[in-house]
Amino acid sequence: MVQHASWRSPVYNITHTPSDAERVSETDGIRTEVSVPFKAPYPFGSLVLSANYDAQEGDGLLLEVQVCAGGKWSDFYKLGMLTDKVKTGFPPQQTSFGRLETDELVLSAPAEAYRYRLKLMGRARLTFLAAALVRAPFEYDEKNASRLPLGSFEKAVEPLSQMELKHPDRRRVCSPVSLCMALRALGVNVQLEEVLHGVYDPNANIYGNWLFNTAYAGRQGVEAYVRRFGSLAELKDFVSEDSLTVASIAYEHGELGGAAIDRTPGHLVLVRGWQHGKVLTADPAASTRETVLRAYDAREFANAWLNHKKGVAYIVRKK
Repeated sequence: MVQHASWRSPVYNITHTPSDAERVSETDGIRTEVSVPFKAPYPFGSLVLSANYDAQEGDGLLLEVQVCAGGKWSDFYKLGMLTDKVKTGFPPQQTSFGRLETDELVLSAPAEAYRYRLKLMGRARLTFLAAALVRAPFEYDEKNASRLPLGSFEKAVEPLSQMELKHPDRRRVCSPVSLCMALRALGVNVQLEEVLHGVYDPNANIYGNWLFNTAYAGRQGVEAYVRRFGSLAELKDFVSEDSLTVASIAYEHGELGGAAIDRTPGHLVLVRGWQHGKVLTADPAASTRETVLRAYDAREFANAWLNHKKGVAYIVRKK
C-alpha cells in the first residue's frame, strides 16, 4: 500500500494490491476477498474506488465498499461489475451512511475508515486498486492549490474534438475522447469508437463513469485509476512522457478565460503540461480539432478543477 498526502491536504489517495486482502473464501466458483480496514488520517466525506484487472472470456469481478462512521460499519455498496466485455453499474444506493452517486460514495456524515470487497468470477484477478478520499470538511487553499511545478513541460498530444463527431451523444463524450487522446499519446493504438463502447455505463446512460473509464484503460495495457489532487504542483509526478492526467472541471460564465464552452457543471479535459503560469490542455469540447490544444490560467484552472470538482482526475500511465 502506498499513500500520497500531507495532513493539510484536502484530499487523500491510497493505492492497494491483492496483498491487502484480510479474508478470502470461495463458494460456487466465486472467490471473495475482503480487505483489511483502512483508517484515513482525517475524516472524509466522499470516496471513489477504481480497479484494474485481468480477465478472460466469461470472467469478471464485482467491486464493493463499506465505510465506518462513529465506530459503526455500513453495509457494502455495490460500485460496479467488470467483465472481459461488459461493465455494469447499479441503481442509486442510499442508506443512513450516504448515497452512491454512480461512481462516488457521498457520505451523510464524515467517516473514519473503509473496507473493500471483491467477488471474483472465473479466472478474474485484481492487479491494481486505488481509493481517493475528500477531507471533511473540504477546505480550498487557492494560494497553494494554484502553484504550478517549477519549469515547464509539454507532452505531444494528437487533438480530437468531440464536437466534430457524428455521434448523437457527441456533447456528452468528453471523458472517452479525453481518454482516447491520453491512450494514443502513450502509444496505445485505440479507435475512438472502441473507447466509447468500452466505457459506456448503460445503467446510468453516461460515458463518464470514473470506475468504467479507468477499468477500460487498464485493459489496454496501461495503469489507470482515479486520483484526487490538492495542488497543481502535483502534476510534476503525473504529467510526463509516460503519464497523463484527465481532469474533471466545472465553472460558470467568466470563471475560465478562453474556455471551449461557456459554462459547465462537469467536463473532462486532458492535462498535457504547464508553462508561463498556464496549464496546457487538450480540451475535447473545442469546436474543431485545430482549437483543441489550449492553455488556461493556472489560478482559474485550479478553481475549476481543485475547488469545484475537488481535484478528481484519471491517471493514465505506462506500466
